[in-house]
Formats: sequence, C-alpha cells, structure tokens
Amino acid sequence: MVNRIAKKINKQSFLNKVRIIYTLLVMLPVLVLEIFVLYSSTNFIKEQQLLEAKETIERNHLNIENQIKMCEKSVLYVTCNSVLREFLSLDDSEYKKRIQMTSNVNNLIYNAWLSNSYFSKMEVYSDKRISNNDAVFKKASDLEDNSWYEASWNSADTLWWNENGKYFITRRIAMSLPNRVYGVLRAEVKEKVFSDSISMFSEMPVDIQVKNGSAVLLEYNNEGEVNENSAGYEEERNLNDTGWKIIYRIDASYFSSAFHPRIIGSVVIVVLLLLLGFIGVNKSARSLLHYLYQIIDQVKKVKDGNFEIQIAESSQDEIGELARNINKMLRKIQTLIDEVYKSKLDKKSLELDLLQSKINPHFLYNNLSAINWIAIEKGEDRIYEITTELATFYRTALNKGINVDHLNVEVENIKAYVKLQLMAHDEGFDVEYKIEPSLLDEMVPIFILQPLVENAIEHGIDCMREKRGKISIEIYAENNELYMTVRDNGLELYEKIGQGKMSHEEFGYGVSNVDKRIRILCGEGYGVEIFAGPGGTTSIIKLRRDFITLERKV
Repeated sequence: MVNRIAKKINKQSFLNKVRIIYTLLVMLPVLVLEIFVLYSSTNFIKEQQLLEAKETIERNHLNIENQIKMCEKSVLYVTCNSVLREFLSLDDSEYKKRIQMTSNVNNLIYNAWLSNSYFSKMEVYSDKRISNNDAVFKKASDLEDNSWYEASWNSADTLWWNENGKYFITRRIAMSLPNRVYGVLRAEVKEKVFSDSISMFSEMPVDIQVKNGSAVLLEYNNEGEVNENSAGYEEERNLNDTGWKIIYRIDASYFSSAFHPRIIGSVVIVVLLLLLGFIGVNKSARSLLHYLYQIIDQVKKVKDGNFEIQIAESSQDEIGELARNINKMLRKIQTLIDEVYKSKLDKKSLELDLLQSKINPHFLYNNLSAINWIAIEKGEDRIYEITTELATFYRTALNKGINVDHLNVEVENIKAYVKLQLMAHDEGFDVEYKIEPSLLDEMVPIFILQPLVENAIEHGIDCMREKRGKISIEIYAENNELYMTVRDNGLELYEKIGQGKMSHEEFGYGVSNVDKRIRILCGEGYGVEIFAGPGGTTSIIKLRRDFITLERKV
C-alpha cells in the first residue's frame, strides 16, 4: 500500500509534489488541531448554553412563585381583616350597623383588588344576602358548583383552582378563637401571573406547561412544537402552595453549536490561513520553477516537431546545466533529421501520388455518355432513357463532393431516381409531386430524399399485390421549418407495428444516416420520423431553414 502511494506521488509534477508535502506537513496537522479545538469549543458552548438555560428556568420559576405569594398575601390581608370579619358576623337584624360598615368594607376589598395587578375580580361568598353590594358579596347557596366553596370552608389554607380556563385563589374568612367561619373570599387571577416573566425565554426555542396532574392549565411555545423526543433539556418544578407543577422543555436545536459565531469565525480564520499558505507555497514554488517551466515549454515544442529551438542557458545552477544538455541533444537530432527527413518526404510524396492516381468518379459520367451516344446511333430509346437518367442521378448525387446545395438539385436528383425505378418496375406505380416553387432556392443537405423513396418502393410498393402502388412526395415550409414528406400506400409497416411511430432504433442504415446528418446540422428536434397507418406509411424530414450556408468540400 505504501509503495503504491509512493509510486503515485513519484508520477506527479514537481509543483504537485510541493503541494502534497505542504498538505501532509502543514495542512493535515493544522486541520487535526482545528478539529480538536472545534470539539472542545462545541462542548464548552453546549455547557454554557445548558447553564444559561438552567439559570433562566430558575429565575422564571422564582418570579412565578413570588407573584403567586404576592397574590396569596393580598388574599390573606383581606381575609384576616377584623372589619370584614365583624361585617360578616352581623346578623340580618343589625341592618343599620351593616350599612355604617359597608363603606369601610368596600374600601378594604377594592383597595386589595386594585393594588394587585394580577387580580381581575374579588368576591366574598357567605350564607348571608348582602344586597347593598351584590358585585362583591355573593350568596353561597346560589352556586351551581360549590365544591371549591366547601373545600375552602373546611381548610385553613389558601387554595388555587382552575375552572374553564380561568384561575382562582380562595381562602376562608374565620376567627381562631372562638373557631368560627364567616365566608370564603375568591379572587380571579389573571393568566399573566404565570406568563409575565416568560419573555425571558424569547431567545430560546422553549415549551412551558403549567399542569394540574395530567391536565394542562397553561402552555407557552415560542418556536414550533417541542415534545419529549425533540427536547434537548427538560426540567419539572413544583409551584408551592398551588399544588400545580411547571414543566420546561428546551428544544435540542438550541444546544446545537455547529453554527455558533465563535465556531464559524474560528473555521473561517483557519480556512483562510490555510488557503493563504497554499497560495503562498504555490506562488513561491512557481517562482522558483519559472525557468524550469520555460525549458518544459520549449521541450513541448520539440515534441511537436520543432527541432530548431534554442533553449536559453542563463542560469548557472542545475536547471542551467539541464538546458545546456538539451541544446546539445537538439543539435544531434537536427543532424539526424537532415539525413533521414528528405528520404521520408520523398516516400510520402510517392504514396500521395499513388492515391491521387486513383480513378475519379467522374469517369462514370463519361462512360454513361458514351453508352448514351451508342444507344442513339442504334435507335435503342429505352437504353438511351435509362443512361440519361442514371447520368443525371449520379451527377447530382455525387455533386463534386458538395454536402449542401439548393433544393432544386435535390429535387432533380430524386426525380431522376424515381424515373429509373419506374423503368425498372415497368411503370408499375404512380408518382405525385407537390413542391412549392418558392422553396427551390432553399439550402438543404443533398441526397436525403433517396433513402426514404427507396424504402417506400422496397417496403411499400413492392409488397403490394392487389392494388396499384402510389408514392407522393411533398415539400413545404412552416415558419422556420422545411418539411419533406414521402408517402406510400403500402401496408407492410402497418401490419408489423400497427398504427403509430416507428422507433429510431428500427431505422435502416440509409435512413439512420440521413437522420443523424440532419440532427448534426440542425440540432435536436429535427431529423426523420416515420409513421404507419391504415392508409400506408409516411416519412417526414424536418429541417431548420437557416441552419447553414452553402459549404463546399473539395
């Protein structure tokens, strides 16, 4: 394994070797150190975040308990007031004295109510009907559900209740000696007694629940749903005196330190330093190797066949010695070239002459013309007609090596080919041409209709037995597209694939060649498509009208 790595390193360029050495000796140790620092930093930041979360929970819990105690003290102040006790102890027959005390009692209750911002209402329930202030004093017998009243009447403690989403605090109004109970004070507490201090969690994804047993009395969530599975930290605390508990869940995303500014800053600084170091090493190595690169560039030119280059020998170090030896080698090579090159050129010239002496295809035109004159002299009109059309076909098909020409050349070529086929088939099928005269000057690739017409005859007309064959050739334009269609009434393809389009993989060599030529010239979306139907086969050539200018390849 080590030998294989060493061999791969030896194959690298000198500059790449410098880069590899820098990577192994500098970058890797720094990266390992950075990973260790990131690991330590991540743990430290998570510990700090956890400590901050615990401190915030502690402050929030303490605030809520202080607010609860404040409410309880206000209630205790009212229920222990001797004026209120005396007022409630009056018998209904002491009506005048009750009226005299009403003002003091009202002031007592309203002052306690208004002095505590967490109270939205205060009411006193007893077995007496005090008609002069029904907003504050209620008759216990009028309650539909008096369970809280009975529990408060029988308990010396301050009790907390939750009914229909509202929060209440109750305490009985009683005398210790003698032990007498006069009524129950109930204060409706605003929700903000719990939610007032929750704003301290605004920077944390937290879910806070106040629960009475399994019932959720209040829930606060500032960033999506935080459940037991997604919680990174969870703590449950009791709310003293209320019998309730409060649950804090902080989402695990809060403790993810991957994108903490300190860590990002550390990574960015290290990456920049390594990058600057790499650029510095790269530039330093390039500067030292500048002269060597000049020699390498000159040697590349020698490799391309330029043996007359003279490499500068300005340096006196090992690189300069290398340049001097290369110059000596080049002079020896030049001498050998002078001796061998000329003989090789002479041999190559003979080979080219041999190639050029091959028969030119145009001899075929001359021979066909000779046959044509003989046919005229002998009165063989059929031979004269065949040789004339054959000469026309070959002249337009070969067309001196031109690959693109005017449409009228392609039309002339296909008409000559069809006439030859008609003579060969003893005029056994009909031909129809529909060609817009205005399109005859359009530029098209030559020899693209012949393979389609040949297919129409071979796989369409020749397979027909019961009716006369017919071929229709139509050329028209739509916007920037030029269309050439060849239709025949043969059913061989329809019987083979049914109604639909023939796949390109089933094209024969000639049609496939035409399709590929058009796609190269015009791009995707152009080429040949062949469709079969109950009326015969239709082949369509689609061309881009402005695809090319006339190019001649001689």
